[in-house]
Amino acid sequence: IVGNNRVIVQDDHREPHSGDCLVDKSLLVSSVAPDAIPALTLPNMVSADHPDADYLDPDSRVLGIVVSGEARAYPHNILWWHEIVNDRIGDRWVSVTFCPLTGSGLAFDPHIDGTRLQLGVSGLLFANNLVLYDRVSRDVYGPQLSVQGKCQGFQGRSMPLRGVQEMAWGRWVALHPDTKVVAGDTGFDRPYRVYPYGSYDQLGNDELLVPMAADRTRPIKERILAIRGDDGSGRGYPFGELRLLGPQATVNEIFDEPYVVFYDSEDGETAIAHSSTVNGARLFFEVAPNRLFRDTETGSLSDPSTGASWLRWTTHTSSSGSPGGTFSPMEGCSTEDEVGDSVSSPALPACSARGAAPAPDCDGLLPRRRGTPRPFPRCRSHA
Repeated sequence: IVGNNRVIVQDDHREPHSGDCLVDKSLLVSSVAPDAIPALTLPNMVSADHPDADYLDPDSRVLGIVVSGEARAYPHNILWWHEIVNDRIGDRWVSVTFCPLTGSGLAFDPHIDGTRLQLGVSGLLFANNLVLYDRVSRDVYGPQLSVQGKCQGFQGRSMPLRGVQEMAWGRWVALHPDTKVVAGDTGFDRPYRVYPYGSYDQLGNDELLVPMAADRTRPIKERILAIRGDDGSGRGYPFGELRLLGPQATVNEIFDEPYVVFYDSEDGETAIAHSSTVNGARLFFEVAPNRLFRDTETGSLSDPSTGASWLRWTTHTSSSGSPGGTFSPMEGCSTEDEVGDSVSSPALPACSARGAAPAPDCDGLLPRRRGTPRPFPRCRSHA
């Protein structure tokens, strides 16, 4: 048992090679032994109504993926205890990662230059964020939220991001009734109904497992949707601000390209960003009855869904890991390929998180409110 009821399993694997990491070493700490938190590989997947899925409640949060028409869900309940699931959907590999300390969920295509990485939990933390490593080469890849490799032979190289959505299990099943989900029988004796960190993820909890400077301009455990730009910069949408727009809301913006944020407060609260350019034309969306969203140009209706947290936004906007960056869902988010069921445009690099760290350079923080033309912030990564 290590702090906050974190349960680990010791093993005798060789230590991973951290080598030179392009991060602030003062924020890089050793938490547990490598693979002490065991990643899952090719876990059993079952249908939503299978008895081995009874550890989930309708409001349990999941990371959902759709690949070649097949939907799969990777519950927080599983990822609290394993943090990484290496899975194969058809002939395509995906590595779903989740850091309970920063509340950040990302999915990767675990290939670099044609070689598949077998991702594991290194036991290191960078600014309280999970640090990934390759279990074959034993080389450390880098912090989850940096997206780009930061250590050893992975410096300057990146695994492609895969589309992922975060939402309540009941909402995911409603959207994807044929979904498969990780079975509760993983081969490990873990209480998957139990969150192992006590009240750590609660909005009013301002504690960090590893003490560090944190941006306190918003609650550090607040969820946030973030858009990641091509240059590593981003824009963040705190759920607390989105709620002020109404039970359902849209935000039509431009950041690198035109996009729209859809927000829905029901069924566990979700937010998702999609490109709003279709066939070369920019579309504008508004709230429609029955929890739908309408394109004002054509009148067509959509029912999209997803989410993130301020801690994750504020520490990892910094691509160098230097103080002044913050946990940024933006840097740790995945592109929404193959998941836009009702919107015929690609989803943007966006996701959900929670956490705390140094703050990014933001041109303001609050989203626009009704009748107010103020845009959401654009945050710049630090060199």
